[in-house]
Amino acid sequence: MQTVVGMNDSLSKPRILVITEDNGFLRGLRVDMPLINLKKRGLIDSYYVTDPTLFDVPDEYVFDVVWLQRVRNSKLIAHLGQVIDNNYLYDLDDFMIGMPSYIPEQELRNKEVIVKAIRNCKVLTVTSARLTRLLESAVEPGLCEKTVVCPNGFEFPKATRPPLKPQGIVLTQSDRLALTTSLSAVMTAVINFSERHDLPIYFFGSLEKEITSWSSRIIHVGRLAFWHYHAVLAALASMVGIAPLETAGDKDTLDFINGKSDVKMVGYGGMGHPSVYSDAPPYSDTDLKVGILVENTSDAWTHGLETVYHDMWRKLDLDQEQVVELRNMDRVASEFWYDAILKARLSFRMTGRDIKFSSGRTGFYVGALRHMVFSQDHAFRRQLRENMPPLLVRTLRKFVMKG
Repeated sequence: MQTVVGMNDSLSKPRILVITEDNGFLRGLRVDMPLINLKKRGLIDSYYVTDPTLFDVPDEYVFDVVWLQRVRNSKLIAHLGQVIDNNYLYDLDDFMIGMPSYIPEQELRNKEVIVKAIRNCKVLTVTSARLTRLLESAVEPGLCEKTVVCPNGFEFPKATRPPLKPQGIVLTQSDRLALTTSLSAVMTAVINFSERHDLPIYFFGSLEKEITSWSSRIIHVGRLAFWHYHAVLAALASMVGIAPLETAGDKDTLDFINGKSDVKMVGYGGMGHPSVYSDAPPYSDTDLKVGILVENTSDAWTHGLETVYHDMWRKLDLDQEQVVELRNMDRVASEFWYDAILKARLSFRMTGRDIKFSSGRTGFYVGALRHMVFSQDHAFRRQLRENMPPLLVRTLRKFVMKG
């Protein structure tokens, strides 16, 4: 390790080591997008992205910021407590310590590790002040003092989409729809609307078996990489975007929902698609005022869809301009992410060799195996877990994944 001379000098730009468990959409949104922008604009010197094994970090790579994105690996969190005294930035985009009824408990594992990281980190970054308040109520008060709100943003197309009547419907989800008791009412309205106006439904994400029986108009596009998804979204003709979120249910489920971000507004609105959103906190408690918010009843969704289709699409260029102005990555990266990075800087520089786990020959091969597993995308790892015998899953977690 070496002490940095002139750390506060403007010529000494941050060098960042990013650790994430995600190789998909989340990494693109919360890691690659802001860092590429900061590097492009000369605000940081360099960055390197790795996984919790730290296996592939070059020995000679020099850095003075450690950035964790939604990491919940107990071995890594304990290790960072020893080697950098918990002086890291920890980014959390969801209320990951919640217990929503629509997500299997095993998928929200290691909550105690997340809580430990939230308490110990030097800087906490989140998507909204609303999420900060939820975390304070669940973890400890006063988190706001070390929190930087970094809203979602994007590198939007330079040209605004001209107002055109929608030619279809877009529905995007990751693993499952965030709906429980409202699922039937919302989706019945959407399906009936598509049939009434002969509109296809472009479905992005994992397709649940139940969904295939809803309508023959559903076109399953599949899970696309972050950059590919946004390229397709920008290239599509004008669409009615739909973004349902549950608004009725038990407290744990609603807390989890309320901790979500307005990322659908950023995507749909920023790419020029007039949209309908559930009247839930992620879409009502935001600086973005685009599309239409509706209650989760069949009548309300029907009214919202018809309003967008017949009239509201005429102002989609104004909605797009608002999203681009507020959430363009030039603004989000420089005003929010850069501030968080400066606050998280170490008082010394480290190399990859300094931060890696110590291990002998056996440890090297185990590390390589762990790195291979982490290098796969989230969907593959999830499919692997679901199809493996439980005993093998537990064994791999204990000896390979280690938390």
